[in-house]
Amino acid sequence: MVRFIKICLLQASVLLLVQVSFGQILGSSSNIFTTKTKTVNSTTKKKTTVAKAKPTTASKQSTSKSKTTPAKSVAVKTTTKKSPNKTTKSFSNSSSRINSSRQPQNNISIVVGQPTTGDFDEMFEQAIDEGNIARDERNYQAAEQAYLRSQTLKPKDERWIYGLGNIFSDQQRWEEAEKAYRTAINLEPKSPEAHIALSFVLTQPISGANLSERFDEAEVMARKAILLDANNPVAYDQLGVSLEMQGGIGDETKEAYLKAIELDSTNALAFAHLGRLYRRNDKQNESSAAYRKAIQLATDVPTMILVAEVFQTQQKFTESEQLLRKALAYDPKNPTALYLLGRALKIRASFEEAENVLKKSLEISPKSFITYSELSSVYSRRGRFDDSEKTLNQALKVSSFSEKKQLAQDFAKLGDDFMKNRRSTDAVRVFRQALGIDNGNTQLLSKLSNAQKTKN
Repeated sequence: MVRFIKICLLQASVLLLVQVSFGQILGSSSNIFTTKTKTVNSTTKKKTTVAKAKPTTASKQSTSKSKTTPAKSVAVKTTTKKSPNKTTKSFSNSSSRINSSRQPQNNISIVVGQPTTGDFDEMFEQAIDEGNIARDERNYQAAEQAYLRSQTLKPKDERWIYGLGNIFSDQQRWEEAEKAYRTAINLEPKSPEAHIALSFVLTQPISGANLSERFDEAEVMARKAILLDANNPVAYDQLGVSLEMQGGIGDETKEAYLKAIELDSTNALAFAHLGRLYRRNDKQNESSAAYRKAIQLATDVPTMILVAEVFQTQQKFTESEQLLRKALAYDPKNPTALYLLGRALKIRASFEEAENVLKKSLEISPKSFITYSELSSVYSRRGRFDDSEKTLNQALKVSSFSEKKQLAQDFAKLGDDFMKNRRSTDAVRVFRQALGIDNGNTQLLSKLSNAQKTKN
């Protein structure tokens, strides 16, 4: 029970109202993946770059020996926009924008007769390539279609499922991302990257799930990754995250973060996690020093966003906002950075800008339930309850099974707002909507009964 309370307190400090289920406490789906490249020859002797996406909890993006990939993909050699994003592709929704005349093709050439192995290889590489470019351009629907097409060509090549897992993570579609990374482990059971990716997803607090079991499994996955690659700094950082999510704020968690820093002294996210751990242990001087180091090392967009989110977990919204605005200056279409900025703006009551930022995020990532939930909260804070209800109805169309419970809570809160404003008829309607989602909830039944009495 004590550990459960600690977990709840950690979540509540960050997620506040609607975020309790889906705002990543210890890192973000956005920007956790960097790349490692190598050159291979295709069947046509043309050189392409094989990029392996890495769930680096914000370790420096580079082409070093760090193997921290949740996904593999093929990247065309192109010139990239000069920005804090490194020249390697980042497998995150703040990945480097590709400036190239080559555009994703809607159709691939039809091979007359039975395709040869080489034909299949080339078609597969093209589909993966198109998926990566579409992802960089934030065209998630096109990316998903391309990765699924690559699956039909070479179903045992794990790159297609990594690609799907990454675009689902970009949009915080955690259930789908989890399924994808579990499939990746089945296809590549000795991959530390796949285990890190799954561990990362399992540390996302999901409403209605048994969080204790998920956090336990996240620890198992991180330890498995370490067994597979003992020099992987991201695996140690993720181990620290999984331990902290379970309420562990002692030496074992600290040693995991310190080991990640020992293996990669530029790992800004590990410093941010260490800073948070020190703060939770009332070591304010050490915490401040670690936070300063994290800010200093957060020089690329993915790292800026991840460190900013750690700051939000500690109510350090000013520092978070500064990093997010800096990241968006280089990557203005990053949906997770926009979402986090909108959340920070709501906290300091800048509702108009928060609304605009969250709407922009939804234009880019229209299937992000948590962003709809946040926008609905902004509308309610502004007294625009009808807009809040419309937004929740939009959220209903994209919500996953686990998100339904959170959605019911959002409707219930809106019903409370209607009651406070003497709109009992509207309250009855949304309480019924909540019950339709979370049938049998006794608290909702009581709220509905009270609203009906007031209405009559």
